[in-house]
Amino acid sequence: MKMTIGGITVSNRKEDFLATFRAHRKVTNDLIALIDEKKLDFAPTDTSMPVGKLANHILEATYMFARLANNQSPAKLFDDDDNTELKSKASTYTQETEKLIASMSEEDFDKTIDVSDMLGEKLPAEKVLETGMHHEIHHKGQLFVYVRAMGHDDLPYYVSL
Repeated sequence: MKMTIGGITVSNRKEDFLATFRAHRKVTNDLIALIDEKKLDFAPTDTSMPVGKLANHILEATYMFARLANNQSPAKLFDDDDNTELKSKASTYTQETEKLIASMSEEDFDKTIDVSDMLGEKLPAEKVLETGMHHEIHHKGQLFVYVRAMGHDDLPYYVSL
């Protein structure tokens, strides 16, 4: 969100990022809502990740990137063997990821985060969040293909406007 104060344009990176996150995550969650819980093992090819695993990966990874940006260790909200309905997991991960981002100050976006183990370098928290968002967008594109192959043809637009 940009605003002009005394002729100077000011940007609030947290609000900008949250708006982008929400615009993409709404569509990710809409796609997840189309997945039949009885078909979580569906994969469009023999070498593809099953749709349930892909959806979980998207949710878990973005949450993990938000934790890293908050200088916290990566963690999941659900165990691998947890049988919580996928739509419910999506809702929980969305809320918790938003909380992590919303808790960041403008200065937090500039803090250097050591993600050498995962990304091979130290990055500003803002870049860690952007990397997580790009990762989600990439996999959301795959999710569109999966859901379409599952027979759904009335799909949401790529991003919520």
